[in-house]
Amino acid sequence: MSETQDQGTGVSQQQGTEEGAAAGLNHPTGGAYNFRYLLSSLVAGIVCGLLAVVFSISDAALLFSGALSHYVTIGIGLCLFSTIILAGITAFGSSYPGMISLSQEVTVVTLAVIAASMHTAMSGVRSEQEILLTIVVAIGLATSFTGLCLLALGIFRLGRFVRFIPYSVIGGFLAGMGWLIVHAALGVIIGETLTPDSLHVLVDPANLAKWVPAILFACTLWAIAHRGGNIFALPVAICAAMVLFHLAAWFQDVPLHQLQAEGWLFELPDQSRIWPPFSSNPFDSVDWGVIWAEVPKIMTMVLVTAASVLLASSSIELAVRHDVDLDREFQTAGVANLLAGLGGGAAGFQGLGLSLLAHKLGAPYRLVGFIVAAVCTVTLIYGSSLLAYMPIPLFGGLLLWIGISLLYDWLVDAFFKMPRREYLIILLIVLVISTVGFLEGVTVGLISAIVLFALDYSRVQVVKYAVTADEFHSSVERPNEDRQFLNSRGKEILILRLQGFVFFGTAHTLQRFVRTRLREGVEPKLRFLLLDTRSVTGLDSSAVLSFVKIGQIAERSGVTLITTNLPPAIQGSLAEGGFGPESGLPIQSFDDLDRALEWCEERLLDDSTHKRPPARDDSIKGQLSRALGGRKASQTMMSYLEKIELEPNATLIRQGEESRDLFFVEHGKVGVQIEAPDGTRIRVSTMGVGTIVGELAFYLDQHRSASVVTESETIVWRLSRDSLAKMTAEAPDIASSFHEHLIRILAERLIQTTRLVRSLSD
Repeated sequence: MSETQDQGTGVSQQQGTEEGAAAGLNHPTGGAYNFRYLLSSLVAGIVCGLLAVVFSISDAALLFSGALSHYVTIGIGLCLFSTIILAGITAFGSSYPGMISLSQEVTVVTLAVIAASMHTAMSGVRSEQEILLTIVVAIGLATSFTGLCLLALGIFRLGRFVRFIPYSVIGGFLAGMGWLIVHAALGVIIGETLTPDSLHVLVDPANLAKWVPAILFACTLWAIAHRGGNIFALPVAICAAMVLFHLAAWFQDVPLHQLQAEGWLFELPDQSRIWPPFSSNPFDSVDWGVIWAEVPKIMTMVLVTAASVLLASSSIELAVRHDVDLDREFQTAGVANLLAGLGGGAAGFQGLGLSLLAHKLGAPYRLVGFIVAAVCTVTLIYGSSLLAYMPIPLFGGLLLWIGISLLYDWLVDAFFKMPRREYLIILLIVLVISTVGFLEGVTVGLISAIVLFALDYSRVQVVKYAVTADEFHSSVERPNEDRQFLNSRGKEILILRLQGFVFFGTAHTLQRFVRTRLREGVEPKLRFLLLDTRSVTGLDSSAVLSFVKIGQIAERSGVTLITTNLPPAIQGSLAEGGFGPESGLPIQSFDDLDRALEWCEERLLDDSTHKRPPARDDSIKGQLSRALGGRKASQTMMSYLEKIELEPNATLIRQGEESRDLFFVEHGKVGVQIEAPDGTRIRVSTMGVGTIVGELAFYLDQHRSASVVTESETIVWRLSRDSLAKMTAEAPDIASSFHEHLIRILAERLIQTTRLVRSLSD
């Protein structure tokens, strides 16, 4: 977007004063800047206004075509009135100050189909006047209803959904709009719509004399804008081109009517009144049944207009590098269409071409939109007299400049900046738009982007990590003998952490992974397969079927399948698909991975091959004897401890409190829990007889990082900070042995954590 970027002097300095303005005619302060603001706004407003008039005439010809072509002057009035309302309301309320709205071909096409259908249904049954009144009322109602729907979308803040439109689709939309603008510009220049069968008219000498200067003028504008730095350059170039044209006509002595007849100047049909389309109450003659039959087409127009507002607004945001509030654009377009429909106006929305033209002319201001509305108002009142001196190739050159700029940005420049697959989507969209139609092109682009996304996403590993229980233990503190046994048999427990949205593209990968693992013949044989779904965001029906097949594979292999952290919605989908404990398959389900892993470890420890160590003395004396190396030392340390008996669910340590003591568990179990900001508690570990809790915060002299709650009737012995200081002073050898014991415990925990991290990073 070289031209957009290079339009710096006139835009970037002045645009900042507009960004905060919800309405009004904000402009830079200071005399020089005021003059530049007014001049650039006036030039851009007049140029864009005259183009809006041209587009309104073109839309009118489309709206009342075929059997309705003799009503084209009425259509011009309706389209001009609509553009007046759209431009004025958008200038007042848009989130981007330089936004310009007008009636659009995208919506007028649907209205033309509605008008033709109604004319066919009423011909021979109603008078021509009644047919015209019914069609005009239907156009106004369709436009107002579209406005109400757009307003509702904005109020309920649904504009954010455009953020899900892929970047390549927006790029294809911009490139396609560039093609349509170039195509329309050539049609405006030569005076007829180009088709594949009529391309030969371009080489006609009379037409060559029109479009070749227009292209040269567009290239001149390109060069001026590319160099940038002077806000007056573009207006001067436009004025100079107009002067040169009329000087050439004057020297050749070509009269005005001849220039109009040969298609060099605009010629608007002259009529005493082109709006309003009727002077009396039209509702008495309206055939409401015919209008009601067109409701499906009206609903289609609503969808098309809503999508066009999103695409046009987001494309303008991308092209001019100015944040656009899509919900506000919905509301603005909604109010504008609602009011335009009251006068029979045709539906419209934010115009990409005119908005970019105002930006390139260095006038992204609200005043431009009001000037556009004023130009259309004067044209509506005075008709063709204003267009009598406006060279058609000049306006064609302006349109070519905009269209070619978009094509260059998204077909040439994007080639070097985008991945090839996404660039091919842009080419595909442009190809379909140019050969089939605008909506078809965008639709094909969206489908292609979705398919590409599905292919890319299917390459994402659904298994975030796979780890066995010899590396990943439950949080339950166990005796050394039990830990060693679990380490030796840990490969019988396989944990798979799943991630992302599981769909047909990734579900088969998961199924193949499990099937391969169960066929590896690794010893010891796998007994438990844990599927942790904490990082799963959702799944489709194909994924449900894959889960059922995994359950069947597990059943044939003698493996117990365990699911953890299943959200209710996913659990319900799996249950409906035949996957769950009630399905008859060997499936267990736990709320969290830690409790599931504890359950598996208990099944392994209950195995007959595990010889549990002989009963040992787990009293506080026995614990201290093993830690300190003798009963005498334990007896001495006992004098510094305080015995505490607790009921189940009693809080021994509270998260956030100051650390003043640590505890030896002599009887029962305690759970270490972390309280989340939302108040929920997460179990970190479970500690039983022979463990010490609260030592980290105690040693670091920090506040408690977790809570400790009893899970059964529990007896603990408390060592306070004061008691430890007293023991250090009175029995330093015993205190030293106690510190060494704690260091060993912390070192073992660190080694286990290191092994876990290493296994997860492999």
